Amino acid sequence: MQALRVVAEFFLTVCVGLSFGSFVTLASYRLPLGEDIVVKPSRCPKCDTKLGFYDLWPVLTWLVTLGRCRYCKAAVPMRYPLTELATGIMFGVLYFKYGITFQSLLLALLWVVLMIMIVVDLEHYIIPDQLHYVLLPLGLGYNASIGTPWDDVLNGFMLGAGIGLTLHFGYRYLRGKEGLGFGDVKFMALAGIWLGLKPIVPFLFFAGIFGVATGLLWRALKKGPIFPFGPSLAVALYFCITFPEVSNLFWNIGQFVK
Repeated sequence: MQALRVVAEFFLTVCVGLSFGSFVTLASYRLPLGEDIVVKPSRCPKCDTKLGFYDLWPVLTWLVTLGRCRYCKAAVPMRYPLTELATGIMFGVLYFKYGITFQSLLLALLWVVLMIMIVVDLEHYIIPDQLHYVLLPLGLGYNASIGTPWDDVLNGFMLGAGIGLTLHFGYRYLRGKEGLGFGDVKFMALAGIWLGLKPIVPFLFFAGIFGVATGLLWRALKKGPIFPFGPSLAVALYFCITFPEVSNLFWNIGQFVK
């Protein structure tokens, strides 16, 4: 019975994640356009047909319709089912690591916000302020749930903001052009709230690695010399928050070198 309960909870958790992934695809499309993401019903962006119940099954609808709108036959980008699938998988990972807890709920919501941010930044080179407004109370609630000292939260915020501002204005001073966007600066300040003081260094380290990988892939795909850095920051933040043992390993790496 215990195993059956775990399987059932895992299945339901993944299904909820897939549904939130569907919301991510909607929000990442509408936010840059300034459209409502809560009340306005889902529609095909090509023919403007209102989508019904059978059109909104995450992943499954895309597979059944062979990646096309059921009404106008316009192609539906593969990023839609991939986003839904990634969100469902991450919800499953959170279930196995943290169970069904308040902490896992906040981390799930964090993933939803970061997924919206990643998609929007990759497609539009912006990080909507609405996402920052959500990340702030989520971060404060998360730290309250795990008992992080508030002075550590404040110090993390100040360090994250300070590093972000230094990179923003320093790059402009040295190169005469913008390097780190101001949306990224805001995100780094919020990342400091989520992480606290000590994990900031591992966060920057992983963000740099992911940034190099993104830049190389961006050029390989011939997307141009400028690539968004927000996705790298988002992945690094989630990596350090969800798997704090990796940050601890980073600080103890010297023991392994010896």
